[in-house]
Amino acid sequence: MALSARDKKSLLALIEKAQLVYLLTRYPRKQVLDDAGDVAKLETGLADMRAAANELSEKVREDHALVRWDELAKKPDSPELAWRVAKRVTPTVIRELMPLLEGQPEAAFFLRPEAPAKRAKARTATKKADGKRRRRSQNGEPSR
Repeated sequence: MALSARDKKSLLALIEKAQLVYLLTRYPRKQVLDDAGDVAKLETGLADMRAAANELSEKVREDHALVRWDELAKKPDSPELAWRVAKRVTPTVIRELMPLLEGQPEAAFFLRPEAPAKRAKARTATKKADGKRRRRSQNGEPSR
C-alpha cells in the first residue's frame, strides 16, 4: 500500500512518540508512577500519540484494526489509566504500523517489540472422589 506524504509524516511522528512511551513502560510500574516527571512524560507521550493518530487517514486506521484506536483517542483520567493504556496500546501500534515504513531511512533505528509469547494452557489436576490415592500392585494392575 502506497502511503501519502501526510500519512507517512503522521506515521513517523506516531511511532517516534510511541517508542518513548514504550520505553517508559519497560520500567517497573511503581517506579514510573511514583515519579512525577515520568508520569508527565508518559501523559505527554500519549497526548502526542493521540495528536499524530488524529492526522492519519481513515484508510490506514481501517487497514490496521488490531490497534485500539478508540482507546488511544480517549484522554486517560489518572496516571494508572495512562499506564494501562500505554502498556496495552503502544506495543501494538509499533508492531502493526512499522511494516508501513519499511525502507524509510527515518525508521531504520526504530524499536521493534516482540509479539507476546503464547502460553501453554495449564493442566488441571483431577482429584479422586474419595480423596485416597490408589496404589498399583506388583504386577502393575490397580489394587481393589
